Amino acid sequence: MSTEHAASGGSFVWADYFETDLGEVDEQHFKLVGLVNQLGERLATGRSLSAAELDHVMGGLGRYAILHFRTEEEMMKARGIDQRHFESHCAAHAEFVAQIDALAAASASGQGSVLSELLRYVSSWLALHILGIDMSMSRQLHAIEKGVSAADAYDQDASTADPANRALISAVHTLYTTVAERNAELIKAKAELEQRVVERTADLQDAVRHLEAAKEEIVQSEKMAALGQFAAGMAHELNTPLGYIGGNLNALGSYCEQLVKLSEEADRLVADGASAAAWNTACERADRDFVREDAPQLLTESRAGLERIHRIVEALRCSAGGAEEEPKPTELHRIIDEVLLTYKASAPADVEFDVSCEANAVAMVSPRGLAVAIDEMLDNAVKAVAGKGGVVRCSTGCSGGLAWLEIADTGPGINSAIAQHVFEPFFTTRAVGSGAGLGLYLAYQTARQHHGYIELRNTGPGAVFRLVLPALGAEGARA
Repeated sequence: MSTEHAASGGSFVWADYFETDLGEVDEQHFKLVGLVNQLGERLATGRSLSAAELDHVMGGLGRYAILHFRTEEEMMKARGIDQRHFESHCAAHAEFVAQIDALAAASASGQGSVLSELLRYVSSWLALHILGIDMSMSRQLHAIEKGVSAADAYDQDASTADPANRALISAVHTLYTTVAERNAELIKAKAELEQRVVERTADLQDAVRHLEAAKEEIVQSEKMAALGQFAAGMAHELNTPLGYIGGNLNALGSYCEQLVKLSEEADRLVADGASAAAWNTACERADRDFVREDAPQLLTESRAGLERIHRIVEALRCSAGGAEEEPKPTELHRIIDEVLLTYKASAPADVEFDVSCEANAVAMVSPRGLAVAIDEMLDNAVKAVAGKGGVVRCSTGCSGGLAWLEIADTGPGINSAIAQHVFEPFFTTRAVGSGAGLGLYLAYQTARQHHGYIELRNTGPGAVFRLVLPALGAEGARA
């Protein structure tokens, strides 16, 4: 190949002294140099390569290098070059392929200094490789063609080579081998750093999620605490007027009875007198008979309404202030048994109760206050299945220092859209007049007052509520 075919610019300038007089080898050297220069010229423009362009150029460079190395290795094997040279030559090829693959992979993620370093490395390595081991290969193959044995050709080439040139090439090769190793270490360090960044990012994301969950829990707790204060204030403010209304209703009922008796006495007094007709006309005008029948019913309904208000106020008071009974070590299953004993007497016939309790579930509680909470949870479950038939399951257990009691039903469950509101006061999905929305709120507050919590563990089908409390150990100390 003459100098008129030499590359005129780029990272690698071809010259006659790179020719080995092995035609196919020189042609491939020239084409390989051209691939290097194409990439160098593109980088010189300052325009970054797309992922597809980078893959095409670098992939082409790698594939052509492998093709060229195979050509040289097959030529050496076919012409019977000395095994010592063959092995060292193949090792140099393998080293180059490994290094170019590693640097190309690094440059794929960022086309900055890594890619520029790759070009410098490839250009310098090719020059040294051609001038060094490839020229040695050429001299040995030409000697073998003239009848020299492979071993003698190897020894002669080793003894006649310029010691200074050989030392220089060896030193530079050692330098680039060191650079290659350093590049490999940098690539490995970068990969490890990226992995640590990924892991750290995942840890931070988990921490953010936990913080958001904790924030949401705090907001919910503060909201429920504020509602509790509101409920306590409402209960306190309503108690006095309710007392007035109750006393007035009782007095009004007594007055009505007296007026009815007075009216009947008037009937007797004027029955045969001159005023009888006028009296009867006045009674008809006032619709006395209807009033006499309706007044007791109105009083009864008013007392029922007042009693309902009393129950609501009492529920508010209990949820805000808790039971006045002192806490004591209590087996949770005993409270469930006591509540069920009372509740089953009035429960709908189509509701089945399934009880599965553990005796080791013991907590420091106010039994009466917890019984009210269980009664409310039980009432909620029974109403979910009443009329359709179903099962209400009651269970207790103890694990991890916590004692729990659970009320589950086989009803339709709770819409997930409203699940977060079920423990709020006055929230109810029942028809007007059939629920005040305080049962689960009372259970929630009771759990908090006992340093525990209540949770909705399943929304449907079938709802599962679990009330969790700090457990007691065998000696009655908090576990």
